[in-house]
Amino acid sequence: MHKLKKAAACILIAAMCVTTAGCAGKTTSTTTTTEENIQISPHVTEDTSDNGISTTEDELALYEDDTVYATEDNEEFEQFCLDLFKDSVTSDSISYNYSVKDGSIYGIEAPEATLGDASMDEAAIAESKQSEQDDLDKLNSFDVTTLTKDEKFTYDYLKAKMELGLKSYDNIYLYEPFSPMRGLQANLPTNFTDYRFDDKTDLDTYIALLNQLPDYMAEVLEFEKEKSEKGYFVSDAIADEIIEQCTTFIGSNDSSHFMITVFNNRIDELDFLTEEEKTEYKKQDEDAVLNGMLPAFQLIADTFTELKGTGKVEGGLCNYEGGMEYYEEYLLPYYTGLDMTADEMMDELETRMQNSMMSLYSVYMQDPDAYTYFSENYSNLTEKTDSQDPKTLIDSLMANDMEEFPEFDTIPYTVNYLDESMESIMENVLAYYMSPAIDDETNNIIYVNGQYTTGIWATLAHEGCPGHMYQNAYYVATNPNPIRLVGSDLGYTEGWAVYASYSVRKYYVYGTSYDEDIAVCEQANDEMGYALYGIIDLGVNAKGWTLEDVSSFMEESGYGTDAAEDIYNTVVGDPGAYLSYSMGYYGLLSLREKAEEALGDKFEVAFNKAVLDAGPCPYSLLTQKVDEYIRENQ
Repeated sequence: MHKLKKAAACILIAAMCVTTAGCAGKTTSTTTTTEENIQISPHVTEDTSDNGISTTEDELALYEDDTVYATEDNEEFEQFCLDLFKDSVTSDSISYNYSVKDGSIYGIEAPEATLGDASMDEAAIAESKQSEQDDLDKLNSFDVTTLTKDEKFTYDYLKAKMELGLKSYDNIYLYEPFSPMRGLQANLPTNFTDYRFDDKTDLDTYIALLNQLPDYMAEVLEFEKEKSEKGYFVSDAIADEIIEQCTTFIGSNDSSHFMITVFNNRIDELDFLTEEEKTEYKKQDEDAVLNGMLPAFQLIADTFTELKGTGKVEGGLCNYEGGMEYYEEYLLPYYTGLDMTADEMMDELETRMQNSMMSLYSVYMQDPDAYTYFSENYSNLTEKTDSQDPKTLIDSLMANDMEEFPEFDTIPYTVNYLDESMESIMENVLAYYMSPAIDDETNNIIYVNGQYTTGIWATLAHEGCPGHMYQNAYYVATNPNPIRLVGSDLGYTEGWAVYASYSVRKYYVYGTSYDEDIAVCEQANDEMGYALYGIIDLGVNAKGWTLEDVSSFMEESGYGTDAAEDIYNTVVGDPGAYLSYSMGYYGLLSLREKAEEALGDKFEVAFNKAVLDAGPCPYSLLTQKVDEYIRENQ
């Protein structure tokens, strides 16, 4: 949906900066761990060994590939993919800057400074939908027998993404451009602070984009007004959160604003500018921030203040007309990559949560001293690494803890701490990974919030190696079709980061006689947190749970209820988002369990290579690759 994609460009870029690129929205871990989180639920007494997604004989049946493949590339199909790629990365300047460093490699030029087409009136939406349909029709016109095996996989990938994208139009007014976690106001600051400066053209474009923000926001906000008129505006609680985000960002509204100070610090490091040029760019930036960016955020706050109270629906998406269809048929597959109903996901997460509880209970029964140590020392279990330099920890992970993963050349990367002025703005972010442009594999960056240190080892395993950074670098090195590098497959990428970080947890040296049991307890506790958020998301948005229902569920599950309101508002404001972590992880874990059950003693960690070689994709396609791995190793 070309025009709609342009309107949401900044949101999509923010997602890519931490997924293919990292954790969408640059969010922190899904769990909020306190001692209350690790209590054994007293009613858990039954054996829950069923793994949910892939344990029945029918589900263990392998995908049979009887497709006839061509032996030479289909030039027309390759051009079609290249055209899609060009359209994607040139739709706006932020997408271009993030995606490519030298467009000439792909036969494209950088677009004129633009934030993209923000039009979202009925005519623009209809045009966008037709454009998306035209692309799908063109894709369907290809004879698949003329495609090579790799091309056919790309074909299937594009078909799945396009068909899903078209479903978003069925209930378009449920789309929220300003959602608290993934919306424009939440991600624009880092869209700009992460903007790459390779030359003066980049600087000129950057400043031009800041100046375009008021007009751009005004157009997107017209969509909010239309949503309000049609009864789809957000609840007062979510409006208040968005207003507060904007007010916090605006802050002092003077030359001390962090967007100005961060830019000045970056300019001072550029060696292609003279001192006079640096001074001039600093002046231009200050003017653009004070008279472009901050007024744009004020416009958002003012509009949401004006429209507050017009929301006609409280609670989750299922309470809106068409909301259940939008949630189940579009958001769930978008965020998880799984073809499952809300009920099926709920059952899966409940089973997994019980399994994790049983893992904790097993340690408690078999080695109560180990469990007691874990429970009493949870907040400082990783104390010895919490004070270590992040780069040292990532280097150690790459050098010592990658036995289960394909060998890979050392990944060039840097670790940067967030500017102190940004630490509070991004208070919910422990760290995030920003992938390089696809033609600049050396510029991997991990940003760390210096005000958080506890558990940094696990965070870096998720964001760095063997998590997001390793997965992205590995896949880029396989030289895939460029169109595969600009998609958003959050279920795969977040699922991989959670799965991979758990795979190396057993190597952590806690320095006790209980190390093995502590690793089991830590993973089980984390899994319970992911499952908890996922169940609440599904409960609120598919079952209509109220805040009271959420509190009751948390209490019954052995958790405290202090965070219930925050979690409730989170899943109302960004429905489906946290399922990327929980269901993404369990989707991948289920494939591994399937492979282990099918192969028995023949199972090898080459499974991880099969997953990595497939690259980010929906789980229906990943299953085909895993089934191929199973057949080849039986």
